[in-house]
Amino acid sequence: MHTSDRITQSDFVYRRKRGTQSDVLSFSDAYPDYHTQDRVGLVSPRLEDGVFGLAAAVLGLATGFYDCLRSKESVFFDYPLHHVFIGGQGARVRTRNGDMNLSIGEMGSAWGWLDVWPETNWHLCPATPEGMLEAVFRHQVNRVFWPASFLPGTVEKPLSSYAYKLLSGRLKSVWYYDSKDGNLEVRASGSAAEVIRESLERLPRGGAERYHEVDTTSRPWIENRFKSVDPQAFLEDMSVCFTDG
Repeated sequence: MHTSDRITQSDFVYRRKRGTQSDVLSFSDAYPDYHTQDRVGLVSPRLEDGVFGLAAAVLGLATGFYDCLRSKESVFFDYPLHHVFIGGQGARVRTRNGDMNLSIGEMGSAWGWLDVWPETNWHLCPATPEGMLEAVFRHQVNRVFWPASFLPGTVEKPLSSYAYKLLSGRLKSVWYYDSKDGNLEVRASGSAAEVIRESLERLPRGGAERYHEVDTTSRPWIENRFKSVDPQAFLEDMSVCFTDG
């Protein structure tokens, strides 16, 4: 689905927490140095993880992308360079209800509804930090959303040292999502919240059972919170995923 004719930036509010205070941000404040050619990596070890934790942020970024295109021409057909990396192997996809045999369409339907499309932007990857990091590197991602608790332990197949050096130069920003000390909030309401609800309904069986995690029956918005992390600090968190040589 193309959300450019349904959603505008008025559907989003961006805030940065500073102690007990919070500041309202513009899109450009929330995503400094944004460019339409930015390659955004959405790391989702289980299929639903990123949908629940990132939907508002993904749609906000997509809308920023469309705003840039709208400012240059009245008619366009394009999608942002958003890539989702989902844990799994072969046809087996990791979900919060266990591993499932899913077709590409079943795996990516909810993500496609968030304008992560075409299906070549849905990637099945080993559900390990090093496996996801290798995919981020291989697809030349420069902005990353990463689960805060998804940190490496013992690594069987570390990436090369040159991958570390290249990522060090490429990464513009990293956000840990589902972070207890998140300092950036993206709130989606109106049409954006409606699209998110529709996306949830497109998850495989069992997805709607977790609907309460982003319930909007008692409030008219959906929000995601993140912790902004310096890219070099992120790579240090992932250092065990790389060889020393």
